[in-house]
Amino acid sequence: MDLPVVLEDWSWAEQPISSSINIDALFLRKPEIPDWKELSQFYPYCPGGEIIFWLCPIEDTEWTLFEGENGQWILMPLTKSPGHEESLKGPITPISGYESNGEKIWIYLARYPLKPLQTAMMSYYSQKVDSFQSIEKENDVWILKEDMGRVVFSEQGEYVILAHYL
Repeated sequence: MDLPVVLEDWSWAEQPISSSINIDALFLRKPEIPDWKELSQFYPYCPGGEIIFWLCPIEDTEWTLFEGENGQWILMPLTKSPGHEESLKGPITPISGYESNGEKIWIYLARYPLKPLQTAMMSYYSQKVDSFQSIEKENDVWILKEDMGRVVFSEQGEYVILAHYL
Protein backbone atom coordinates (compact mmCIF):
# COMPACT_ATOMS: atom_id res chain seq x y z
CA MET A 1 0.00 0.00 0.00
CA ASP A 2 1.43 3.38 -1.00
CA LEU A 3 1.32 5.71 1.96
CA PRO A 4 1.23 9.52 1.82
CA VAL A 5 4.23 11.71 2.65
CA VAL A 6 5.03 11.77 6.38
CA LEU A 7 3.05 8.56 6.99
CA GLU A 8 5.43 6.58 4.78
CA ASP A 9 8.34 7.56 7.06
CA TRP A 10 6.67 6.06 10.12
CA SER A 11 6.79 2.38 11.07
CA TRP A 12 3.57 0.38 10.59
CA ALA A 13 2.42 -3.18 11.28
CA GLU A 14 -0.33 -4.68 9.12
CA GLN A 15 -2.72 -6.82 11.14
CA PRO A 16 -6.47 -7.46 11.66
CA ILE A 17 -8.31 -4.58 13.32
CA SER A 18 -9.78 -7.01 15.88
CA SER A 19 -9.99 -10.72 16.54
CA SER A 20 -13.64 -10.76 15.43
CA ILE A 21 -13.17 -8.72 12.23
CA ASN A 22 -10.78 -10.34 9.79
CA ILE A 23 -9.84 -7.14 7.91
CA ASP A 24 -6.29 -5.82 7.99
CA ALA A 25 -5.34 -2.25 8.84
CA LEU A 26 -2.05 -0.49 9.50
CA PHE A 27 -1.12 -0.09 13.17
CA LEU A 28 1.37 2.64 14.06
CA ARG A 29 4.56 1.32 15.69
CA LYS A 30 6.97 4.28 15.58
CA PRO A 31 6.33 6.93 16.60
CA GLU A 32 3.90 5.51 19.15
CA ILE A 33 1.73 8.62 18.90
CA PRO A 34 1.23 10.47 15.59
CA ASP A 35 3.27 13.63 15.18
CA TRP A 36 0.32 16.02 14.77
CA LYS A 37 2.59 19.01 14.22
CA GLU A 38 4.32 17.29 11.29
CA LEU A 39 0.97 16.13 9.84
CA SER A 40 -0.52 19.63 10.08
CA GLN A 41 2.54 21.10 8.31
CA PHE A 42 2.05 18.77 5.32
CA TYR A 43 -1.76 18.59 5.44
CA PRO A 44 -3.05 21.83 7.04
CA TYR A 45 -6.48 21.33 5.38
CA CYS A 46 -7.12 17.99 7.14
CA PRO A 47 -9.41 18.00 10.18
CA GLY A 48 -9.04 16.03 13.36
CA GLY A 49 -6.20 14.51 15.26
CA GLU A 50 -5.28 14.02 18.89
CA ILE A 51 -8.81 13.85 20.35
CA ILE A 52 -10.87 12.93 17.27
CA PHE A 53 -10.00 10.75 14.33
CA TRP A 54 -8.02 12.44 11.56
CA LEU A 55 -9.52 12.58 8.06
CA CYS A 56 -7.48 13.61 5.05
CA PRO A 57 -7.99 13.49 1.27
CA ILE A 58 -4.55 12.93 -0.30
CA GLU A 59 -4.32 12.48 -4.05
CA ASP A 60 -7.01 9.91 -4.97
CA THR A 61 -7.51 8.45 -1.49
CA GLU A 62 -9.08 9.65 1.73
CA TRP A 63 -7.26 8.44 4.84
CA THR A 64 -8.35 8.12 8.44
CA LEU A 65 -6.09 7.78 11.46
CA PHE A 66 -7.71 7.02 14.81
CA GLU A 67 -6.82 5.71 18.25
CA GLY A 68 -7.94 2.16 18.97
CA GLU A 69 -7.53 -0.15 21.94
CA ASN A 70 -4.65 0.39 24.35
CA GLY A 71 -3.73 3.71 22.74
CA GLN A 72 -2.80 2.01 19.45
CA TRP A 73 -3.19 4.28 16.39
CA ILE A 74 -4.80 2.74 13.28
CA LEU A 75 -4.49 4.00 9.69
CA MET A 76 -6.98 2.99 6.99
CA PRO A 77 -7.80 4.30 3.54
CA LEU A 78 -11.42 5.36 3.22
CA THR A 79 -13.61 4.11 0.43
CA LYS A 80 -16.71 5.33 -1.33
CA SER A 81 -19.90 4.71 0.60
CA PRO A 82 -21.72 1.51 -0.25
CA GLY A 83 -24.78 1.76 -2.48
CA HIS A 84 -27.97 2.80 -0.73
CA GLU A 85 -29.36 -0.73 -0.54
CA GLU A 86 -26.16 -2.02 1.11
CA SER A 87 -25.53 0.90 3.44
CA LEU A 88 -26.04 0.42 7.16
CA LYS A 89 -28.11 3.06 8.93
CA GLY A 90 -27.00 4.75 12.13
CA PRO A 91 -24.40 7.11 13.59
CA ILE A 92 -21.59 5.43 11.64
CA THR A 93 -19.16 6.41 8.86
CA PRO A 94 -18.17 3.97 6.10
CA ILE A 95 -14.39 3.78 5.96
CA SER A 96 -13.55 0.87 3.71
CA GLY A 97 -14.93 -1.86 1.49
CA TYR A 98 -13.54 -5.22 0.41
CA GLU A 99 -14.54 -8.31 -1.49
CA SER A 100 -13.29 -11.66 -0.25
CA ASN A 101 -14.36 -15.14 -1.35
CA GLY A 102 -17.39 -13.70 -3.13
CA GLU A 103 -18.50 -11.86 0.00
CA LYS A 104 -18.70 -8.05 0.20
CA ILE A 105 -17.43 -6.57 3.45
CA TRP A 106 -18.03 -2.94 4.44
CA ILE A 107 -16.16 -1.43 7.39
CA TYR A 108 -17.69 1.43 9.39
CA LEU A 109 -16.38 3.62 12.20
CA ALA A 110 -18.53 4.93 15.06
CA ARG A 111 -17.39 7.31 17.78
CA TYR A 112 -19.84 6.03 20.36
CA PRO A 113 -19.62 3.37 23.07
CA LEU A 114 -20.85 -0.05 21.98
CA LYS A 115 -24.15 -0.26 23.90
CA PRO A 116 -25.45 3.27 22.99
CA LEU A 117 -24.46 2.61 19.36
CA GLN A 118 -26.34 -0.69 19.28
CA THR A 119 -29.36 0.94 20.93
CA ALA A 120 -29.39 3.68 18.26
CA MET A 121 -29.05 1.16 15.44
CA MET A 122 -31.69 -1.13 16.94
CA SER A 123 -34.29 1.60 16.36
CA TYR A 124 -33.86 0.89 12.64
CA TYR A 125 -32.90 -2.81 12.66
CA SER A 126 -35.17 -4.23 15.40
CA GLN A 127 -37.42 -6.00 12.87
CA LYS A 128 -34.48 -6.98 10.64
CA VAL A 129 -32.34 -8.86 13.19
CA ASP A 130 -32.83 -12.62 12.94
CA SER A 131 -30.51 -13.53 15.83
CA PHE A 132 -27.61 -12.38 18.00
CA GLN A 133 -24.28 -14.05 18.68
CA SER A 134 -21.42 -13.20 21.01
CA ILE A 135 -17.71 -13.32 20.15
CA GLU A 136 -15.91 -10.71 22.28
CA LYS A 137 -18.88 -9.01 23.97
CA GLU A 138 -22.54 -9.89 24.52
CA ASN A 139 -24.57 -9.65 21.28
CA ASP A 140 -21.66 -8.21 19.28
CA VAL A 141 -22.77 -10.08 16.13
CA TRP A 142 -26.13 -9.42 14.51
CA ILE A 143 -27.42 -11.92 11.96
CA LEU A 144 -29.83 -10.01 9.72
CA LYS A 145 -32.85 -11.32 7.81
CA GLU A 146 -33.60 -11.17 4.09
CA ASP A 147 -30.06 -11.73 2.78
CA MET A 148 -28.90 -8.58 4.59
CA GLY A 149 -25.84 -10.44 5.93
CA ARG A 150 -24.35 -10.02 9.37
CA VAL A 151 -22.84 -7.15 11.35
CA VAL A 152 -19.90 -7.58 13.73
CA PHE A 153 -19.22 -4.88 16.34
CA SER A 154 -15.71 -4.47 17.78
CA GLU A 155 -14.80 -1.92 20.46
CA GLN A 156 -11.51 -0.16 19.78
CA GLY A 157 -10.93 2.26 22.64
CA GLU A 158 -13.50 5.06 22.38
CA TYR A 159 -14.50 3.90 18.87
CA VAL A 160 -16.46 0.97 17.55
CA ILE A 161 -15.55 -0.70 14.27
CA LEU A 162 -18.42 -2.41 12.46
CA ALA A 163 -17.95 -4.99 9.71
CA HIS A 164 -20.99 -5.65 7.53
CA TYR A 165 -20.64 -8.96 5.68
CA LEU A 166 -22.93 -9.43 2.67
